[in-house]
Amino acid sequence: MRTKALRCAAVAAALAIALVGCSQNPGGGGSAGGGASGAPAAGQPCERKVQNDFALPGEKPSGAKASFRVAMVRQSGVGDYFEQWGNGAAAQIKAAGGQLDVFDARGDNAKQVAQFNDAITAKPDVIIVDHGLADSVNPKIDEAISKGIPVVVYDVNIANCKAMYISQDDESIATKILDYLKQDNPSGGKVAYVNVSGIAPLDSRDAVYQQFLKANPSFSQVARFGKYSESVASDTATEGAAALKAAPTTTVSFAAYDELAKGTLIALRQNNMSEKVKVYGVDVSTADIQLMTEPASPWRATAATDPANVGAIVARAAVAAGSGVTMPEKLTIPAALITQDMLRQRTVTNMDDLRAALPDLNTPNIIGAGWIPTIKPGA
Repeated sequence: MRTKALRCAAVAAALAIALVGCSQNPGGGGSAGGGASGAPAAGQPCERKVQNDFALPGEKPSGAKASFRVAMVRQSGVGDYFEQWGNGAAAQIKAAGGQLDVFDARGDNAKQVAQFNDAITAKPDVIIVDHGLADSVNPKIDEAISKGIPVVVYDVNIANCKAMYISQDDESIATKILDYLKQDNPSGGKVAYVNVSGIAPLDSRDAVYQQFLKANPSFSQVARFGKYSESVASDTATEGAAALKAAPTTTVSFAAYDELAKGTLIALRQNNMSEKVKVYGVDVSTADIQLMTEPASPWRATAATDPANVGAIVARAAVAAGSGVTMPEKLTIPAALITQDMLRQRTVTNMDDLRAALPDLNTPNIIGAGWIPTIKPGA
């Protein structure tokens, strides 16, 4: 669930929050609650430096409070990704002694702006921004920072150099799944590509895919579809059914995130192609695991982070920023390759099973310190 400004039509932009597990590619860099002297002015783009080796101070900062308030301004969407993400963040903030106030616009950009105003007026110690339309939230991020409220952002294309940006590593995610696709299909294949343009994380994954085609001529694209709408899976299935009918030689499909993969599965069933086409996706949830492991499922693998763990990481960053720690400009969260074979062999049926089978999905050392209590995501 979840890098990202929409550069497509306004309707698609308004629906951007439904993008599960993707992140909006930021145009700038800086630190929450502070910034280097001479940094570009608020609202102006700047180059962010990825600082994945960043470590919090070992000692509790003098600015840390025994109790503190966090405002989360978010745009959640369908599916259990957002629920897991929110639960992970809430559990981490509670464990650290904080109070969380959630403002969820649920797809209404005007409402998110109004809620952001409410969050700023409440004067919290820190604000988390989780998804949203860049044009809507960037001015409010500027306003919050100008009033001394640090801001930590996940999955929005932010410009302010003083807001910390956290994302998945979308290029790495695409590389992991495409490498496995190649390994799983050593003789090559006819590819149905499922993606939409104009959404930064998906554009990043697209760039990797285009290079993959150039580097691997044994794979050729025979179909492309994907619908970004309020009902991604069902609308993608409608497009996919027609596209796959016109491309009966298809043998593999790469879907750039899980709702697109779900739509692909439906389209394959409608065309009686499930037994001949292997599907490779991005992101994971309990629903995805169940689809991957059901008998004769064509969904062979996905590359993903644990959304509850990601929420906890963002929450720890907020706790630190609200305590006066100068945070890194940008941090990316590594993903894991999750194969159908592994899920079946280890009898994984839900996210809790997956966390036990792949403990590397839990990354307590990312934005971790002894003065921030550790939680177990999903517990």
